[in-house]
Amino acid sequence: MNKMLDCLENRFNQFLVGLAVLVASSIGALAVLIPLNLFLTKAGLGNLWWLYGSIEYVLYFGVFLAAPWVLQQGSHVSVDLLSSSLPEPAAKILDKIINLLGASICLVLIVYGTRATFIEYIDQTMPDKDIQIFNWIITSVFTLSFAMSAVEFLMRLRFKRVLILKSDDFVLDGS
Repeated sequence: MNKMLDCLENRFNQFLVGLAVLVASSIGALAVLIPLNLFLTKAGLGNLWWLYGSIEYVLYFGVFLAAPWVLQQGSHVSVDLLSSSLPEPAAKILDKIINLLGASICLVLIVYGTRATFIEYIDQTMPDKDIQIFNWIITSVFTLSFAMSAVEFLMRLRFKRVLILKSDDFVLDGS
């Protein structure tokens, strides 16, 4: 059972890293496209009319899809000040309580998001914007992100976790 859970966790970790790379790439693309659009506009060559609407979606999707990876890296909101002042056994209990509470909150938001996604799908509503994406797609990303966050909170309860890739693993060494 542990070996199967280790394999599942490893695949989940790889999926989260892939999403983080995708989100980082999309933000990098925005950093190139915004000045390009400014140049095109100032040079009188037209503009990228779709860019500013796309930025809104990229940031929305990016924040929600990268949140589980940020949580996995321990870079999310935490109570280090409180847990560092407690004895180690009490800090471990507090950490378990926080992870269970986080998973519980995520489950409530999954229920909310699922209901909203079904309602939006049935209604087929779309926002009043230049770039239109069905609202059910937006709410499904919300739901998916909280499902992944719930899994990450529950994985944090494991006694022995599978190796988690840290940002240092991606640094190229010149030697």
